[in-house]
Amino acid sequence: MDAPPIISPNLPPLPPTKKPFAFQAAQASVLAPLISIGLGIAVNLGLGSQPTPSARIITGSLCTLLIGLGFFFGITALFGIRRYGGKGILGRAIAGIVINGLLLICMGLAVMRMTGHN
Repeated sequence: MDAPPIISPNLPPLPPTKKPFAFQAAQASVLAPLISIGLGIAVNLGLGSQPTPSARIITGSLCTLLIGLGFFFGITALFGIRRYGGKGILGRAIAGIVINGLLLICMGLAVMRMTGHN
C-alpha cells in the first residue's frame, strides 16, 4: 500500500487585508474636500436660512481643518510611494494636493479680500 501524501502543517501566509498608510492617506486626501463641502452644505441646510455667527465660525473652521488635513495627507502619501509603489497612491495623492491646494488658495484670497488686504 502506498502511504498517503504528507500535508505540511505550515499554511501559507494570508495577504494583508489592511491597506498601507500611504494608500489610506492618499484616499483621505481626495475624500477630505468632499466631506468638507458636504458638511458645509448639510449644516447650512440644517440650520435654515439664518445660521448663527458661532455656527458659521465652527463650520468654517472645521471645513478649513479638513481641507488642510487633506492637503497634508496628500503630501504624506507621496512619501510612501518609494516603499509601496505608485499604484493607487500617486494619482490620488496628486489629485488631493491639487484640489485641496486650490481650495486653500481660494479661502486665503477670500479672507484677504474680506479683511481689506489687496
